[in-house]
Amino acid sequence: MSHARKFALISTVVWGLIFIGLLSVVLIPGAEYFADPDRSLWRLLTAAIILPGFVLNGWLGWRSKRLKVDGQLDERDDAIARTASQATLIVVTLAVYLMALSLYEVYSSTGMVPRGWLYLLAYGTVSLVCLVHAAASLVVDLRGTANG
Repeated sequence: MSHARKFALISTVVWGLIFIGLLSVVLIPGAEYFADPDRSLWRLLTAAIILPGFVLNGWLGWRSKRLKVDGQLDERDDAIARTASQATLIVVTLAVYLMALSLYEVYSSTGMVPRGWLYLLAYGTVSLVCLVHAAASLVVDLRGTANG
């Protein structure tokens, strides 16, 4: 298994767990209650859930740079990353667009969207970008469809 594939697999697992954690933390108490002033510690916990993913991304970026200098990552790995980035852009754009439209439609009668949904949209978008890019990298690598 190549280094790039290992990194994509690790990222997919970690960001998948983070995304599930975010959904759970916001949706179990209810998005309407998530933004209550009494739940500021809960929101801090939610932000802390994302931190290990950012640390992992930083470490993987540093490691990838070193492997590229050593010649263990090449232009095929760059092509895979580019193709995965294109897929990520499409998937995340559609997800955010559909979520925004859904929130508008569901709450159009009240004229206000509960702030908890906006927290989920913000945190979820960050984690979804990382998750989809890692998963797309795996799929592109396994299919061998990258142009490079």
